[in-house]
Amino acid sequence: MKTMILPTLGALIALALASPAHAEGKSKTIFSCAIGKRTASVTLADGQLTYHFGTRAHDELTIVGTPASGNVFQMAQRYAGMEYQLRFKSDDYSYILYAAEGNPQVGAAANSGLVILQGTDRIADRSCAKFTEFAVPLDGLGIPEDTEDYSAM
Repeated sequence: MKTMILPTLGALIALALASPAHAEGKSKTIFSCAIGKRTASVTLADGQLTYHFGTRAHDELTIVGTPASGNVFQMAQRYAGMEYQLRFKSDDYSYILYAAEGNPQVGAAANSGLVILQGTDRIADRSCAKFTEFAVPLDGLGIPEDTEDYSAM
């Protein structure tokens, strides 16, 4: 169902600014999703969320977001089951990590993954190797609510 369209993730990463590897200090991983040989994850430390994409040895893209920064948004909505997502914005690109509960009554399996948008155009959509949930409730982090224009569903 979820397929990658247009450029590869690697090409998209090359367009983004290179950033250092995971920040030092105590951080809690609240989402971690294996996508091929890379991982898309979010850590929480000192009131800020950090989106990481890369290999275990090297982050290819890192975006730090706080509620005040205006570059991180959350959304909860119902599809077949509840769907939760975090969107990190960098220039004209958005990186949405999502977890959607399944609903066996309608034949919908749980899924999670990464959607990449340029503006509001979906340019990549990759599923996690196995279903991943957010480890903390997103609504308790004070992150602004996103609009329907940026839904991963």
